[in-house]
Amino acid sequence: MRTIKIFAPAKINLYLDVLDKRKDGFHNIETIFEKIDLLDEIIIKEKGKGLKVRASLARCSQGKENIVYKAVAALLKEAKVKLNLDIEIKKHIPVSAGLGGGSSDAASSLRAVNKVFKLGISKKRLFQIALDTGKDAPFFMEDMPFAIARATGEKLEKLNLDYSLFHILIKPCISLSTRLMYARIDKCNFSDKEGSLRDTLLALKSRDLNALENNYYNIFERALGRDSVHIDRIKGILGDKMSLLSGSGPTVFSTFENKHDAMRVFRKIPKAKRMGIFLVKTYKGGSYHGNNRG
Repeated sequence: MRTIKIFAPAKINLYLDVLDKRKDGFHNIETIFEKIDLLDEIIIKEKGKGLKVRASLARCSQGKENIVYKAVAALLKEAKVKLNLDIEIKKHIPVSAGLGGGSSDAASSLRAVNKVFKLGISKKRLFQIALDTGKDAPFFMEDMPFAIARATGEKLEKLNLDYSLFHILIKPCISLSTRLMYARIDKCNFSDKEGSLRDTLLALKSRDLNALENNYYNIFERALGRDSVHIDRIKGILGDKMSLLSGSGPTVFSTFENKHDAMRVFRKIPKAKRMGIFLVKTYKGGSYHGNNRG
């Protein structure tokens, strides 16, 4: 009986714009992804009968409704094999938080099962299975800490940055449905663009944190509606520090150049029930090992 332990990192969006809605119902986006070392742990055991998936959080979808089940089931169908797998997802990434936890879990599981059990599915097909599972999943299929993503998220361009950023993440007591947030975006004027991907990239490449913060942009902040009260409260907790919504929310993050500065602010944040507070850094590890948080 084989047992595999893998890790699935979260992501944040340092820039995010939705350009338009496609004929297939999905949306074209421009975003800058960054993997962070907030990790789910996934235990895959070769045991039992058939495919079983369970997650440690009751709020997570279980069994056949879980995104990991759907991804691995599609992989096994593609490979035309039957495996007896028991998959346990130990969740540390908040659910419905704009951090890509589900997509990351699916991508890490796809890569691990294909590799360890020697299924022989090509990288191209594996990538397509991931894309069909979740639009953030392709980013997690690649070992790249930073990337630009376009189209629905599948057109990736690696950013070769040789440094790490530190972040404070605060997830408020609410959760936001990605589908709901995109429905709100559809009512916005896509051409009314306020951000600049080019300027954000220049800030990143020159490691200019002030310029990066000044170019923070996430179109979903315009679509918060009555939920904005929760986001504004979180931004108020972070004080004068510039902060940004990640993905479709509701997690908010701020950025620091070093751990000392981040820790100083982190220690002052009041703890509250149902509010997740995390100190993280850029994740440069792979699926099979953690990342040095030092």
